[in-house]
Amino acid sequence: MLAVVVSLAAGCAPLHPSGCHKTTAMGSCSSGRWDDQDEWGAQARGIKAAIEDKIAEPGRWKGKKCRLHMEFAQDGRALKVSTSDGDKGYCEAVKLAAQKAKFPGFSNPEVYRDFEKVGFDMRG
Repeated sequence: MLAVVVSLAAGCAPLHPSGCHKTTAMGSCSSGRWDDQDEWGAQARGIKAAIEDKIAEPGRWKGKKCRLHMEFAQDGRALKVSTSDGDKGYCEAVKLAAQKAKFPGFSNPEVYRDFEKVGFDMRG
């Protein structure tokens, strides 16, 4: 019984593997969520802001969603941009904005490794 309780408690507790900025047991080491308060979150917010700055008619997309897939060079250039799973019009607007945007470069090799090929859930 004690082993079951310990096992359950360990499954819910934050884990911090070496070289990982993971904040929850179920979280990814490289979550890159907008609200992460670390270099990964700052990079994600920079990417999001660059796209939102270039999106056409931002008010038109309220309530719309799209999955954005990107590949980056270390200097921040977008090498590949595609979308899936979302409103067709919004996805096209997000893709065009991402192709026009200038993204922040990656000064930390670990952050670049995690963002080199990345997907974001975009919401209008």
